[in-house]
Amino acid sequence: MRLVIADRRRAAAGPEAEGRFRDILWPASFPDAPRARVHAYVLATLVVITSVCAAFRGFYWADDPQVNRYRPGLLGVAQAIGGPFVLMAVPLLLMFAVLAGALRSWPRGLYWVLAAVAWTMSAATILLVLLATSVTNDNTYCSANAAVDPVSGTVVVLCLVAALAAGSLAGWFAWVISRRRARPVALYAVWLATVATAVVLTLAVPLHAAQTCGPSGIG
Repeated sequence: MRLVIADRRRAAAGPEAEGRFRDILWPASFPDAPRARVHAYVLATLVVITSVCAAFRGFYWADDPQVNRYRPGLLGVAQAIGGPFVLMAVPLLLMFAVLAGALRSWPRGLYWVLAAVAWTMSAATILLVLLATSVTNDNTYCSANAAVDPVSGTVVVLCLVAALAAGSLAGWFAWVISRRRARPVALYAVWLATVATAVVLTLAVPLHAAQTCGPSGIG
């Protein structure tokens, strides 16, 4: 009889434990706050797109002497990487504020006004970031006028998957270090910051290694 009761208890606790573990590895799910989930996914999407643009701006044209003329050294690369994040700083902060409002049940009027402003600014600014990145990657920047060995889409996808895995691992570490007391929003912040950093770092190697300027380039 005791064995049966113990088995039932384990069976009842199993799905809850599995759900908690899934929420730690994927903090954007916010199972207890469905209204916040949409904003969490949108914020994560904005951060990933911004990170990809930052990596392309910083490393894709690194072998072009025309580009190196006006951004020499590590400081120039850092400025190129930071450009998209500077443009997206206000929209990202607004979207995070909307996420916090959804988690804390802010007054409906304030919440919807802030959400409208955040979504509008995010949509407009991310388009500006994409446009600025596409202009930076214009073939006129390359002396050969064509990318000889561009980065494949498969490599980019693999880097994104690796970055998401790194974010999940960082979230799990944060949960363990906090003795299982870290709040979902804290785990989400750790996960998001790690994903953004990992996207830039993982893309840096293939982007820098890709020969974007042909042998006919200057120098």
